[in-house]
Amino acid sequence: MGHEIVERGPLQGRRAAASPGAEADPDLDLVLRWQAGEEEAFEALIRRHERRVYRLLLRMLGTPEEAEDAAQETFLNLHRHGHAFRRDARFSTFVYRVAANAALNRRRSRGRSHARERSLAGMQQAGFEGPESPQDPEAAYAQSELRGRVQRGLLEIAPKLRLPLVLYDLEGLAYPEIARLLELPEGTVKSRIHRARELLREALVADGAIGRSQS
Repeated sequence: MGHEIVERGPLQGRRAAASPGAEADPDLDLVLRWQAGEEEAFEALIRRHERRVYRLLLRMLGTPEEAEDAAQETFLNLHRHGHAFRRDARFSTFVYRVAANAALNRRRSRGRSHARERSLAGMQQAGFEGPESPQDPEAAYAQSELRGRVQRGLLEIAPKLRLPLVLYDLEGLAYPEIARLLELPEGTVKSRIHRARELLREALVADGAIGRSQS
């Protein structure tokens, strides 16, 4: 595909373990129509997944501009290489995999120092959302502040730890699906999530977002 799978090498030439839920893939009809040459089906797939892809990339990269560029790269790569999708897992897992690679490739190309130089103030306007937006202005400000501190904490964590944490705690994927996506043993996924949570908690304590008694 011209870019690497997270930590493991190319997508092509290696098949992931078959997913028990692959047959029930809600994207399957659109995927088959697209692979048969129906471009409108691909456009429908983009509309279905673009918000979640952008949200993942924003949490990985930290700025709306970087997330938007990486999202464009993700869907371009899907269009170019998506016909290689063999339905070993859900199409959404395949999309996450391509998006994760776009994020990591982008981080490698820009360098670690550039990764933290921009402000996160524009995240609200770009559609970064918490579980729910409170109506009270003071509560809304506090929630916005906390989201910003969480995002800064996430950016302090190495990408190989941050990605499984984002996928599990923020995107709601299950351990087996993350293991297939990253092509890692499930036990490794769990241990990385545990370590990432510890590092995030330490970062939030250092930032004053939570007290030491909460850590």
